[in-house]
Amino acid sequence: MRPRRAVLVLALFAAGCGQALPAAPPPHPGTIAGIVLSAPTCPVERIGSPCPPRPVPGAQVEVFAADGGRRARASADPDGRFRVTVPAGRYRVTATNTGALRTSAEAQVSVASGATATVRLVVDSGIR
Repeated sequence: MRPRRAVLVLALFAAGCGQALPAAPPPHPGTIAGIVLSAPTCPVERIGSPCPPRPVPGAQVEVFAADGGRRARASADPDGRFRVTVPAGRYRVTATNTGALRTSAEAQVSVASGATATVRLVVDSGIR
């Protein structure tokens, strides 16, 4: 009887060891949404004469993680807007105007799991 009991106890122990704990669900990705603008847009700005920044369609947007690795890239739409999906974390977002004057802008952003972080990037138009 004793060997049979030992085998039964050993079998139950082995079965208990084989069960894995349920895995935690993966975190939901977050989103970085933003706009790329160019400014100044008038050679001489005057009080009462609006001269707002203009969208930069086709601007190249890149998203870099804290370790420096690129995590996403996008092109701004005709309204200068972009949207990328990334894991939660801190990022450096850059935008480069692809026109004749290649200027860049960058910003730091934190993205929470399942949330959208917004960023406004303003590249230099070269107008003085």
